[in-house]
Amino acid sequence: MFSSYSTEHFVVLLLFLGFCIWFIPFMRTRSTEKQRKVLLVLAVMMSISQLMKIPLNMFTGTFDVAHDIPLHMCNFLPFVLVWVYMKKDRNTWAVIFFWVVLGVSQANLTPSVQFSLFHYDAIRYWMVHLLLVLVALYPAIEWGWELKLGDVWRSIIALNAVALAIGGANLILGSNYLYVMGKPPGTTFFSILPEWPVYLIYLELIFVAWALMVYGVFRWVKRGVRKVGSTQEVR
Repeated sequence: MFSSYSTEHFVVLLLFLGFCIWFIPFMRTRSTEKQRKVLLVLAVMMSISQLMKIPLNMFTGTFDVAHDIPLHMCNFLPFVLVWVYMKKDRNTWAVIFFWVVLGVSQANLTPSVQFSLFHYDAIRYWMVHLLLVLVALYPAIEWGWELKLGDVWRSIIALNAVALAIGGANLILGSNYLYVMGKPPGTTFFSILPEWPVYLIYLELIFVAWALMVYGVFRWVKRGVRKVGSTQEVR
């Protein structure tokens, strides 16, 4: 069984950091179209790994409709990213950018994976959750895609719409996808919040505050990068 903040956890995060340090400069030497195709392939790989969980769990006799359908945020985002890189859709990317930074990143620091490597579900969990961060942040890092203040509010509205739809599915399936019916299992960020349903109100307020903070940090970093670039051009 996996244990958070164990040697395995830190090794996985460090290996991913090393991969990012290699991947981004390596991709920078390719054309933008080749970069798009590579990112699309990674999004497709993540999507396939999510779909493969269903037949694999059926094969092992552990499939549970209340847990194994890709309706958690980290599970359905790869499919959204396939669309983003098929169409090079900045608007959709801007909406899910905040979900990745605030939700998926938290899932890497306080993982809910049950099994240690190299169980197939552990491989799926880490591949999806880590690559989501890289693939979602890449356009901001390398392509100069910008965020607008309106993207914050569109992201909040879209998240509430998705939560409402998945909440309906939860009532039918008796599940807790997107954790709108209760806190996730184990020790996570959610553990410090009040119990359901009050914790949903806290989540809403926290998401709004953090999304605005992420937007502010994003603009500040972008402004700093532009200043450095203009200074280098003058020299």
